[in-house]
Amino acid sequence: MLYGNLPEVKLADDTVVKGVTVRVPNPPKSAVLRLPTSEEMLLKLESQKSIRRNIGRRKSQTEFIPDPKADMDLFNKIRLDKNGDEFDEYEAATAVSKLTYCEVIDSQETDAEYRVTLKTPFGEVVHTLAKPSEKDLFIYRRSVLSSTDLPHGQEELRYRTEPAIALYGTVAKKVEGYAEGIDKLDVPPHHKSAVIVELAQSSAEIDLAIDPNS
Repeated sequence: MLYGNLPEVKLADDTVVKGVTVRVPNPPKSAVLRLPTSEEMLLKLESQKSIRRNIGRRKSQTEFIPDPKADMDLFNKIRLDKNGDEFDEYEAATAVSKLTYCEVIDSQETDAEYRVTLKTPFGEVVHTLAKPSEKDLFIYRRSVLSSTDLPHGQEELRYRTEPAIALYGTVAKKVEGYAEGIDKLDVPPHHKSAVIVELAQSSAEIDLAIDPNS
């Protein structure tokens, strides 16, 4: 199935909608969800943060802080069977996570471009990217992470999605595996972000073919 091609689902009132039935196992529940819009997904991404704690001896620990309210808000917006099983915030977070899951499973580099493959609930999608300039990478790395000092040796870290989206718009050449009507500009922001994180990491790797004495 191409990403974005939603099957038809009949609801309890016989209404037919295009959505995905997402289930949680215990207690057994299901909900019919549509895909979030880019604006809705951005609101969720902007809520994500981590806390880094200084634990001494120049060591630190970083903990991802979930935001149940953001998950529940998104779940309620994209739910199509409004009178279905009642979900609590943890079940809503699980449902949203299943629907929006994406993971880099392959990255290949040629002389001129990168091809990054993501695994999604709908199958694999492939992004072909031009190689970024050093200036583009510098701007992305400088702006992608925001840091706020907190009391007791703690630091709040937020990953900013806008720099990733901006860089993606600069380097994206072609996408595959998406439904008709979804071009490189319409790719979901969490896909763009995952692709750019991989691109930036790959660009930072040392070329072992370089002569260290040159």
